[in-house]
Amino acid sequence: MKRAFVMLVAILGVSLMACGGETLEVQVDEGPADIELEQSTQELVTCRTDCPGGTFISCTGNTCSTVEGRSVTCDGVRKLCPPAVCPGDYRSCAAMNGQPCRSGTQPCCRGDVAGSCACIAGRYSC
Repeated sequence: MKRAFVMLVAILGVSLMACGGETLEVQVDEGPADIELEQSTQELVTCRTDCPGGTFISCTGNTCSTVEGRSVTCDGVRKLCPPAVCPGDYRSCAAMNGQPCRSGTQPCCRGDVAGSCACIAGRYSC
């Protein structure tokens, strides 16, 4: 069976090589030469705003707008400033207010600035 298959492949190969064939030409219709493609160019614009904590955000697009210190919007996509980070590992002043304490003051975070809570009568007062 293998011999018959090999013979069939050999005969088919020789037949294809002997046939030759004509070279086919392919023509591409490019259309009228006097038609030019219209090109539209629109300049991109960039918006930037400084965020609290010394960072900034920006975006680039066909249109943009800025809410100073809060966000930028380009082509309808809005980017917000990252949340402000209080210096150090301070807890929020609001969370510390009224909590039990022994004495002294403790630093705390008021938004993005450091504050302090004083221990008065065994409770933090911020």
